[in-house]
Amino acid sequence: MNTPLSVEFDVERRRAQVVYEAQPSFEEWQAAIEAILQDARFQSDFGILLDRSGIYSPASSAYMLRLVNFVDRNSKGNDVRWAIVTSDPASFGMGRMAEQLAQTGAIRTFKDRLAAELWLCGKGSSGSDGDAGILTD
Repeated sequence: MNTPLSVEFDVERRRAQVVYEAQPSFEEWQAAIEAILQDARFQSDFGILLDRSGIYSPASSAYMLRLVNFVDRNSKGNDVRWAIVTSDPASFGMGRMAEQLAQTGAIRTFKDRLAAELWLCGKGSSGSDGDAGILTD
């Protein structure tokens, strides 16, 4: 069975990487993230990199609302950062919407994977102006 998501742990860099092969259903996404959060390698100060750079169409706004609600519910009491890497303007816009709606979760959207990785490890900008840490063409 093919899965739309692949997950890798990078314990040294203190993050889990989720690479999208296709747009998953929300239930598939939630199951993958719950497995990460319950994995013995995962620590409360890890970052989660959601690499959508291979997907060229956005998730729906309803999907993103569910994602934000999940992140907020699972961010209480820990320092998890969530970086979304996108490749198209519409997906970037959906990620920006997620940033704005998040109440407790630290979500940032990037067009560049390196900028996302730096932000996850605390070396990128805090994103206080909304675009900080985001590299554009």
